[in-house]
Amino acid sequence: MVTEGRNLLIFSQFNGVLDLVEADLKRQKIAYSNKLTGKTRKRQEAIDRFQQGEARVFLISLKAGGSGLNLTAADVVIHVDP
Repeated sequence: MVTEGRNLLIFSQFNGVLDLVEADLKRQKIAYSNKLTGKTRKRQEAIDRFQQGEARVFLISLKAGGSGLNLTAADVVIHVDP
């Protein structure tokens, strides 16, 4: 989907699942915005990086992204859980 120019939000309720996705993105050299989890310090920076098109993929925990986010740059949403 990234090669087609799509912008993806990848959600999971488990940070461990996001870690696995992140490792795979790194292996494939796919740019992604920093993960948005409860531990994210620079939340707005990560959001802006995705919204401005600097990264096509944004990894978000359901808990951290569950309120107040409006990510209009996304055209694909994927929910990944075991």
